Amino acid sequence: MLDDFRSENPADYKAGFPWHPHRGMETITYVLDGDVEHGDSMGNKGDISAGDVQWMTAGSGIIHQEMPKGNRKGEMLGFQLWANLPAHSKMMDPRYREIKNNTIPIVTTLDGRQFELFVALLMHTRSSTRHCD
Repeated sequence: MLDDFRSENPADYKAGFPWHPHRGMETITYVLDGDVEHGDSMGNKGDISAGDVQWMTAGSGIIHQEMPKGNRKGEMLGFQLWANLPAHSKMMDPRYREIKNNTIPIVTTLDGRQFELFVALLMHTRSSTRHCD
């Protein structure tokens, strides 16, 4: 599932997503503009901002919260991908990774297109995030 969470109205997102559980899935959050605070039951805490990625693997279960703060203009722009884990991974240990914008490689193709690599190998460049089976 892809959740586009853009809003120009702080009333739409300021309540955030207080403590709630996930199990057997991953959420990958990409912030286009604004800030999001994260906390979880494993003690992870962090803030992600424009260009940052949050990768949470719920596995056997995790409780977390995401609290959008928006940008200076009151906008919050981003999206979240929900991925169902394969059956053999559903009970794996939960984990959380925060990937800052300045650590995400950008590859430019011969025709000038640019790609940010979260989990990939493209044109002999590998992302810093490795997905584990």
